Amino acid sequence: MTPQTHRDLSVAPADLRKACDSLSLAFERSDELPTSTTLLGQQRAIDAIRFGIQMANDGYNVVVLGRPGSHRHGLVDELVYEQATQRSPPRDWCYVNNFTDPERPGALHFDAGEGGIFRDAMHRLIEEMKLAIPAAFEGDDYRSQLRAIEEKTEEEVAEQWRTLEDLASDHDIHVLQTPTGYVLAPVEDGKVLDDKEFEKLPQERQKKIEQSMQELTEELQKRIEMMPKLRKRHRERVKALDRQVMEHSVSTLLLEVKTHYETMPHVLSYLNAVEHDIIENAQNFRQTETPALPFLSMDHGEVLRRYEVNLVVDNRKAREAPVVYEPNPNYPNLIGRVEHRAEMGALVTDFRMIRGGALHQANGGYLVLDLHRLFSRPFSWDGLKQALLAKRLRIESPGEAYGWVSTTTLKPEPIPLDIKIILIGERWLYYLLCLYDHEFSGLFKVAADFDDDISRDAGTVDDYARLIAQHVAEKELLPFTRGAVQRVIEQQARHADDGEKLSMDMRALDDLLLQSDYWAQQRGVGCVDVEDVTTATEKHRRRFDRLQTNILDAITRDTLLIDTSGACVGQVNGLSIIDLGQFRYGHPVRITATTRIGTGDVVDIEREVELGGKIHSKGMLILSSGLTSRYAPEVPLSLHGSVVFEQSYGGVEGDSASVAEMCALLSSLSRAPLKQGIAVTGSVNQLGRVQAVGGINEKIEGFFELCRKRGLDGTHGVIIPADNVKHLMLRDDVVAAVRDGSFSIYSVAQVDEALSLLTGMEAGSRGDDGAFPEGTVNARVEAQLIRYAKLRKAFAEPDKRDDRNDDGQ
Repeated sequence: MTPQTHRDLSVAPADLRKACDSLSLAFERSDELPTSTTLLGQQRAIDAIRFGIQMANDGYNVVVLGRPGSHRHGLVDELVYEQATQRSPPRDWCYVNNFTDPERPGALHFDAGEGGIFRDAMHRLIEEMKLAIPAAFEGDDYRSQLRAIEEKTEEEVAEQWRTLEDLASDHDIHVLQTPTGYVLAPVEDGKVLDDKEFEKLPQERQKKIEQSMQELTEELQKRIEMMPKLRKRHRERVKALDRQVMEHSVSTLLLEVKTHYETMPHVLSYLNAVEHDIIENAQNFRQTETPALPFLSMDHGEVLRRYEVNLVVDNRKAREAPVVYEPNPNYPNLIGRVEHRAEMGALVTDFRMIRGGALHQANGGYLVLDLHRLFSRPFSWDGLKQALLAKRLRIESPGEAYGWVSTTTLKPEPIPLDIKIILIGERWLYYLLCLYDHEFSGLFKVAADFDDDISRDAGTVDDYARLIAQHVAEKELLPFTRGAVQRVIEQQARHADDGEKLSMDMRALDDLLLQSDYWAQQRGVGCVDVEDVTTATEKHRRRFDRLQTNILDAITRDTLLIDTSGACVGQVNGLSIIDLGQFRYGHPVRITATTRIGTGDVVDIEREVELGGKIHSKGMLILSSGLTSRYAPEVPLSLHGSVVFEQSYGGVEGDSASVAEMCALLSSLSRAPLKQGIAVTGSVNQLGRVQAVGGINEKIEGFFELCRKRGLDGTHGVIIPADNVKHLMLRDDVVAAVRDGSFSIYSVAQVDEALSLLTGMEAGSRGDDGAFPEGTVNARVEAQLIRYAKLRKAFAEPDKRDDRNDDGQ
């Protein structure tokens, strides 16, 4: 290859790092710029979110897709709050006691803020009942009526005994009351006779008295049996009196509350149930203390708590529809729960211990959830789907929902659900749900896909500068100079791995701004300048480059064998990249190839030992196919080649080394040495076209670090695909080395161009006669393949001497 071709393939320094020179805004410091909107470059996602949250039909819930750090939450909050302000606050919800079935508490709804008022009204009512009801039973009117009932009962009892005594007196018999009961005794001349005196009476007189006593005994038994009935009648009279007093007291107390809610039939129905229950249980409100056993005394406060109101959803302070973000969407936090308390060694509960979840708080508004967190909490996804499908909120434990619990517990009345769900997650999880959950697409019909990057043009650069100014102002950082803003924009282009794009990773942007501000403050200056942004990026790299430093140290000490000078047949420096999450780096790796006569196989040693991934194996198969299509098409491929990443003891994935692998194979076939001072990266297709690869900046910088450590002499460089030139955003020191001629970067579109650069010879193209020019690398490769084919044929021909007859004919 001529020197002119070298110059044609060299990448100009201006193309190695696309400077931010399209910034047209006139400013010297970022605080002079008007702040920008956070909606920059995400119009597709914005339109989708707005469409989803404005659609009132069922199933139009939203899934927001994008990488972490892309400001998904901030944008969702902004758009959802914008819509929420156009809607009225939703209703309050309360749970109350169900007096006919306490295990199924009832739900009451109120206008926003009215639920708390109702709860407070019922609380005041309870406090008033604590005083008013006992006072009503202690009043003079009640006591006089109770005394009248007691006197009447006493009179009825006395009347029973008086008639019995009159009847006995007519038969000269007296009724005596003893400690063991009532007895009848004969009377003679007004004197009660004992047994001896009775025996002295004439027989006829005795028989008459005994007969009368037998008759009177039956009457006495009737009177005794009448006593429980009289007591029952007395209790009924007292209960009727108590009921009358309670009706008057309770109706008076409830009158004001009933009047306030007379237009709400469901609330009025509950108040009537409260009134009926209080009246039916009037005896529970009487002061019934047991001094000897005080723990058995009636707790009137506990009795009255059955009339309390459990306010589950309170929108008293709301001015618009609620927007709720639940960071921990486990089942109880999402659906709600019924709590328990320990009493006498047992767990008990009631309607007052019902707690609402995020769905209750967001009902009538918007609930934002992280998709990955939702799926990492057991039962939450099924619980959410069940609520959306039924359009009702039913509070139950997962054990109840799945039939694992047989013990009795509360079953609160379900609440109607009117809500918009916004899930925020990564794309892979969304696609899995679409594929494996047949209900998902029907419930979440809107996908808002965030762009990871935006195009870098004059308009977006100006908008991005305003965005930087906004972030600086929001975080109360030092103002950034114009040059610092430009350097931040350049760094965001590098973060996007594309000189023509800008990354929308707002987390990375904020980190860069914060760290730049830190280093500016360490210098004690009033503004963040270019050197502070540069320091921030360098210090960030330094914090993570331990492994990269160790690899470079191993190479310079010849533990890992990498040559950066001279030339060698079948050996080339490829470029690998290591991704450590917040940091990635490139480093060279030696690729060697050997060739000999064979059956047309190119062996990928990485694949044979199962260290090569599927994409790497695919690249090797494409390489093999490229050999057969490029060389000696009229003869069978009689090659046995092997390719390996030397001193690689981990997995190898990707096809970005396929250009280097092909060059190593062609070098082995042609016996043309490859320059070791030039590293190669790029993917190749079956037609020899070099294709773009990822991590191009880190790969170049990784080889540059090694060459600089050994000493740059102008022979070092990197070959990259021509399609990767637009992705270049190299460090300033690499650009400076290229500018002064101590390091070179070449872009190639065909594998022949890379081969020419590495060998220093013409690769050669087929002429009109179909042959490669004599002395070119490709001509030598084809000649070697034809030679292998002839040798193979010769080895395959049978030895004629073995076929001769024994007589030599």
